[in-house]
Amino acid sequence: MKKTQKIYQPYDKIFRRILSNKTQVVGLINQYFNFKNKLTEENLERYHCKFINAQFQNRESDIIYKIRNSNIFFLIEQQSRVDYNMAQRIAEYQIEIIKLENQQMKNNPKYIVPLIIPLVLYTSNKTKWNAYQNITQMQPKIKGYKNLELSGYHVLDINLIKMDILLHNRLFLLKILGLEKAKTKEELDNTFQYILYTEKNEENIQILKEIANYVHNDVLKNKNIKKKFEELEEGERNMSFIDILLEEKQNYIKEGLAEGKAKGLAEGRTKGLKEGKAKGLKEGKAKGLKEGRKEGRKEGRKEGRKQEKIKIAKKMVKLGIDLEDIQRATELSKEEIERLVYQS
Repeated sequence: MKKTQKIYQPYDKIFRRILSNKTQVVGLINQYFNFKNKLTEENLERYHCKFINAQFQNRESDIIYKIRNSNIFFLIEQQSRVDYNMAQRIAEYQIEIIKLENQQMKNNPKYIVPLIIPLVLYTSNKTKWNAYQNITQMQPKIKGYKNLELSGYHVLDINLIKMDILLHNRLFLLKILGLEKAKTKEELDNTFQYILYTEKNEENIQILKEIANYVHNDVLKNKNIKKKFEELEEGERNMSFIDILLEEKQNYIKEGLAEGKAKGLAEGRTKGLKEGKAKGLKEGKAKGLKEGRKEGRKEGRKEGRKQEKIKIAKKMVKLGIDLEDIQRATELSKEEIERLVYQS
């Protein structure tokens, strides 16, 4: 399929974001390698380093993880096209990691050379990965001599994985690979729509938005996809407005209760003192306080609700909502709403 206005730099950044999510990386490693002892997020950590020399020209490798308290590393590369120098690149990465780890262990007989497990994510559907997967395969041969294996790497090639396996995987990373496997506009639309309608994670939905805007923007011509994005955006706006109103409502209720409690306490004390001559000051204060709280809460809630309606009505006036709609929504009188319009 011809990718319309495909911008690889943003897509590379999107993959870097996904591969920076430890949950996705642990799931990928466990599914691909099927180790006897499964990795967990707790025993995997990000390995931060920058390779600086004439070969790398300040280039950072895609993603490097390390099993905590060990000399075992995972080097993950995302490739959108076949790189026939990949075996040499992997060898350079491995040597640099070994040199970095060996700085404090020079000439130490107990030094263990790090195990570096490279995995290339190949995301193009134009052709299968056909580059040599270790340097030994690229070297000349001498009859009677078996070349020693040097710098091999693994490849996860989307062309060799069925679309159903990608889309029905629990890993968001593998679902995204399904977009690159799509070969026609219709298949891309159906794949994107399936992921969008089934994905619940907000961060992943945001990534889907970025893919639609910067990588596969043709999917936005699909009415169902466009409608779903509009619903998501409308939902975000509504939730934001509702959250504000609910927060203000709770504040008014608290203020009303506090004011009512203070007023009720004052009235309760007054009544208690009047009745206290007959029944005693202590009994009068207790009874007055109880009655005062009850009456104060009632009045406080009533006043709080009224102030809440006025506050909401002010916001609706500023938003230009019809006065009759404001009146129906807040149950305020026409005169009260007109005063708010005049004050604004």
